[in-house]
Amino acid sequence: MMKRGLKHDFTLVAILLIPIGVAVNVVIGQLVQILKIPLYLDVIGTMITAMVAGPWVGAVVGLANNLILSIFQPTILPFALVSIAIGLTVGYLSKKKMLTTIGRTIVTGVIITLIAVVMSSVISVFLYGGATGTSSDTITALLLASGQEIWTAVFTKNIIVESVDKIVSILIAYFIVRSMSDRYLSKLNYGSPYIKKK
Repeated sequence: MMKRGLKHDFTLVAILLIPIGVAVNVVIGQLVQILKIPLYLDVIGTMITAMVAGPWVGAVVGLANNLILSIFQPTILPFALVSIAIGLTVGYLSKKKMLTTIGRTIVTGVIITLIAVVMSSVISVFLYGGATGTSSDTITALLLASGQEIWTAVFTKNIIVESVDKIVSILIAYFIVRSMSDRYLSKLNYGSPYIKKK
């Protein structure tokens, strides 16, 4: 049994996974921006890393991702708190075997959505007045134009966007982890629930 926890999670294999997780986030996040898709899909790398390397490694990927993206889009930096929370939550739920079936993975997506909606809405309204410069701001603008208050508009937009975004993201992460080889998974502290040949 591998030792787990903050002191033990940053093995060489886990550390090597950090830049890969960040690269997955950045590449997919940028594609979404270029294609003007009203989603983010920029936490898939964080989720994969958290699932197989643990919550702390996932949190580092989330933080590093937002630090890199904030070079090009400074409004993203405060949302590092959301990315860190997602990494910690996915890692913790993975440890509790909440990502071993599609049904449990969808439940995990709902939990992550709730965390992301609350945190993102507070950051968005307090720091940016509800507009963060992403394509999903169009939804907020439409809701405001229909007469809704700023909090209602931002929460509604985040529930719509985040629920689809986080559930799709965690399902993609689930299928990627499921496609990893048993040999590779056996080298990771949190890989054992995903090993196919027990």
